[in-house]
Amino acid sequence: MNASLRKVSMLFSALVLASASSSFAQSAPVSEPNIATIAKLGATGGTANCSAESSWFTSPSMPSEVKTSDGPGDSSFCDFYQFSWQTFAYLMAESKNDPSVINFQDNTQFNQLELNADGSPANSCDEKHDSQVLFIRTAKHEENDTDIVIPEMIGQAGGGATIYDQNGNVVYYDVRFSKNMCNVKAIQQQQNFPAGTTEMKTAWKVLGENDDPNDFITMDANITPVVSDQSNTKKTKLGMIGFHVAVATQAHPEFVWATFEHKVNSPDCTLPQETTGWSFASQECSAGLKNNQAGCEFNNPTKQSKVTGKPTQICRMYPYGSSEGDLKFQDNVDSIKSLNANVQPYLNGNFEVLKNYFNVGALWVSDINKGSYTTPTNGQAVTQISNQRGSLRLANTVAETEYQEVNTAAINLNGKSSPSAGFVSNCFGCHNYEGLDSNISNTTSNSLSHIFDDIAVGSKQ
Repeated sequence: MNASLRKVSMLFSALVLASASSSFAQSAPVSEPNIATIAKLGATGGTANCSAESSWFTSPSMPSEVKTSDGPGDSSFCDFYQFSWQTFAYLMAESKNDPSVINFQDNTQFNQLELNADGSPANSCDEKHDSQVLFIRTAKHEENDTDIVIPEMIGQAGGGATIYDQNGNVVYYDVRFSKNMCNVKAIQQQQNFPAGTTEMKTAWKVLGENDDPNDFITMDANITPVVSDQSNTKKTKLGMIGFHVAVATQAHPEFVWATFEHKVNSPDCTLPQETTGWSFASQECSAGLKNNQAGCEFNNPTKQSKVTGKPTQICRMYPYGSSEGDLKFQDNVDSIKSLNANVQPYLNGNFEVLKNYFNVGALWVSDINKGSYTTPTNGQAVTQISNQRGSLRLANTVAETEYQEVNTAAINLNGKSSPSAGFVSNCFGCHNYEGLDSNISNTTSNSLSHIFDDIAVGSKQ
């Protein structure tokens, strides 16, 4: 991507100017409703009524399938967001196996993706947990009874960009996956991943003096980056700021991709109402956005190697991962907004902390027989994403900061495609799904799940 396009001083004109020659031209981001402000203030908005169920919180369970409220084999947008929120609720619920952790931290359910010191995949399927990885638990190493240490796992997916909060502290990342993914050989014999296969990526920041730990999912960890200094046993409290989850079901082998964020992460790029209290935007830069006179460079992090650095300025380009010209925009946005509001009465007790998190959106395909991308024929312009549904411009501001500039414009074979139409940087831009009709294996294509590829390499399967 061209870094200059990320300068907010150029952002508004770049997004508002749409190509008149294509009905799929990129639309300007929605200025209202403001997703981050709504999350902070607890407002509802929207006209749809996507309901929440009390059982998600009183008896948390991992959903096995997306409901089909619109008829046999036909799910509504609300069905997908209910699936996403029920999944999130279960993963944030106290583990029955180990009450000291919540479900996604439970080692009996999920493994952590581990790396060797040189960054190559380690064996994430064995019982040793001392490789280069951000450990969720600050318990003891199983094999030598020493304190767990968090090394520098600070790069985002894609280009490895590094972000720093307003206190200048780096953001750490962790990847977890369902234990069935260790059955590499068996899975590779199938076209698609088994139903229930789950992948998660979390983002964590160091909690500062102005952060209330009660407002975050937290962990205490040793974040000493230098091996020679790791005898220092001081613990640092980290707060979860981003949660990305992908779940495969029988009806949706492409995975349902959903992302959640903390409400104080970032303002919207377009005229935010709030200018203070953001973890990844200064008051001065936020005020520039509000006044439509931005002078700061947003969403342009680079790869770094230090645990402290210059604060990164981040804003959300597409509220709810959607733009007004997107297919079924209103259905998508209304479903997200209403369900985010309707879960609030159930967020009590151990779930009260979830009042500070919100679902940004989700992504899936309409017809699993077709792939996530449409291939143009005979030079005819087609939208690449005609089979995709949900938040077509979905990105997590603290996990995919530099990949928010999503162009869903038409592409053709006669050289008249949009300049950036070769890559749509939503989930399917990096995780391409091959439809059932293709007879191409999604488990061996090195495309749909990069985590599975690393598991296979690290475990030498």
